[in-house]
Order: sequence, then structure tokens, then C-alpha cells
Amino acid sequence: MIAQGNMQVMVVDDERAPLAREALELIADAIGDVQPVNDLLSEIEERRCGMPSAGEAHLLAMVDEDGRAAAAAAGIYLETVDAGFITYLAVRKELRGQRVGRGLRAHLVESIRAEARVKNGADPAWVVGEVRSGSPWLQTLVTAGEAIPFDFPYFHPWMPRAAEGRYVLYREPLADARAELPAHEVVRLVYAIWRRAYRIRFPLQSETFCYMVDRIKAAGTIGPHPDYAAG
Repeated sequence: MIAQGNMQVMVVDDERAPLAREALELIADAIGDVQPVNDLLSEIEERRCGMPSAGEAHLLAMVDEDGRAAAAAAGIYLETVDAGFITYLAVRKELRGQRVGRGLRAHLVESIRAEARVKNGADPAWVVGEVRSGSPWLQTLVTAGEAIPFDFPYFHPWMPRAAEGRYVLYREPLADARAELPAHEVVRLVYAIWRRAYRIRFPLQSETFCYMVDRIKAAGTIGPHPDYAAG
């Protein structure tokens, strides 16, 4: 438990705790197109039971004075590609715009970094996330030199092809500050996101996933997205 103002940051490491379901239902209600709550609870159960995995699931909640979840953040360390992934971040509607989510996200990033240090002795290459195109928050990070948006059409598993351009995948460099990446590394990253973070059993059977991969391979290298100007 970590104090932040009049709230507490709680690590949710037991799927049987009421806070676990409350935090995940907050995510589901706020975001909509997410994995089923029971699937996300299973991620926490697997970690609690010490089941083998290629990276652990992390769930944190910001709890108010009444013990209610004010915000929730979920992520995972993608061990096979040495990257953290911010899966979901949600804040109660009446608390948005008060930097609650930003504070909780920082704790989630530190939790993922700590796992990477234990397993590999160093920070992960990047922390990766997805946001809606045109996000002012992402532009702020890019301007400050803290994030690099990928220049390819990104899709999460529940997006139709018609939604191309709705989301942007970005990375916050930690151990790896390269501005451009070879296509094969980016393909491995998005495969790990779909397969491990989102639990899609066979990404290569998805036409949308294969379209995304084809676009990445055609580019040869993937640099920063031109719609986001660095400072």
C-alpha cells in the first residue's frame, strides 16, 4: 500500500478480494471493449498460484477514503520481448482530469520495471501502450521526449479493419532509446501483445492482425509517427 494524497495505491494480488472485481469492473465500464472481467481475474489467480508464464500480470487500484476504487490500472511484463505493456487504465468519471490516472499509471510502470529487474537485472527496453489517435496526453509525452508513437496502423484484437487509425501504439524508452526499429522486432512486439497480453490464441488466424503485420513488414523499419511532433 502506498499513500498518495488522501488516497492509497493498492496492489491487487488476490482475485478473490472484492477490490479485484471492483477494479476490473471499473475498467470494463469505463473502456468498454476489454477482455471479460472473469478472464482478467484469472490472470491475477495465475500469478497468485505461481503458474508459469512469460511475464506477470499487474493490477493496481487507487482507493479513496471510503475504500472505493477511484482508478484502476492493469498491465503485463512481456518477457519474450522485454517490454512492459499498459493494458488498461480507467478513472471514475467524477475524478477525471485530476491527475489520478497519471499517478496510478506511474506506480504500474514501476511495478513492471521491478519485475524486469528481478528477472533480467535491468529495466525493460520500453513500456508500451495504446491510446486514441490525437491524444493530447501522448502529444505532451512526445514533446517532452518521453514517448515515441509507432508509425503503422495499429489494431487491438477487438477493432475492425474499418477502425484503422483510431488507436496509436507508443513506447516509452527505458533501456532502448532507438527512434527506429526493424520491422521484425515490431512484429514480435505486436504478436506478444495480442498473444500474451490479450490472450488471443492464434493471432495469425486473424485477418486484421495479418493486415497489420503486412503493413509493418512492407515498411522495413518503423519510425516515429509523423502526426506527433517531438519537441
